[in-house]
Amino acid sequence: MTAKQLYVAFPSSDALYASTMAFIEAVKASPGQSHQALLDKIPSQFIDEVLHAFFQGPLDATGMSGSTASVIQGLMGMVGKASRALASKVMSKVSLDEQKALAEHFEVLTQVVDGQAYNGFPLDAEIANEILLVFETYRSGGEDRPNLVKVMMAIGDGAIEYFFDRPIGRIKVGMITRGLVTAGRATIEKASHSMNGRITPDLEPVARQRVIDYMENMLVEC
Repeated sequence: MTAKQLYVAFPSSDALYASTMAFIEAVKASPGQSHQALLDKIPSQFIDEVLHAFFQGPLDATGMSGSTASVIQGLMGMVGKASRALASKVMSKVSLDEQKALAEHFEVLTQVVDGQAYNGFPLDAEIANEILLVFETYRSGGEDRPNLVKVMMAIGDGAIEYFFDRPIGRIKVGMITRGLVTAGRATIEKASHSMNGRITPDLEPVARQRVIDYMENMLVEC
């Protein structure tokens, strides 16, 4: 890239990066061959790390326990269950064209900055600017709940688009499976909106600022 692009990204484990790159490189080297065994290694690892980044990580940053922590862990469980079921159903057998499209998408999600591998998604310039402004407002001691909700929801929606919609959308499925995908997506969206639209903005100021600081650290220039 000729210009820096702002991503919402989390550090990839060595295992996930190795699995992802093995699949990408195999598809590039032998596009006419199925690499299903390599693809099968990715979803479970990826889901674990996404859940940690967007649910467990913010929770750990606050140091919370009790009812709110239980709600967040419940949301994480909902997303994990829906994501794993759909990944197992949809990605269990892909065509050669579909594996090529998935490899290309995984390459978009995978970035290396200063020797550290990240998984993340690019932000539109306008929403990136809004996120930076809102986070700066809170870091400076101000408050702007409506725009905090807006940018947190945008981050959550971006994660759903790039981590769910785009990869799943590259795979052709039947009507029944498509219905399952729609229902699963609704579950994931509900959990994300609860976390980003209500729980985080309504936290006590100290806990909320810790989540904002955590999310700001997920903004990576690539």
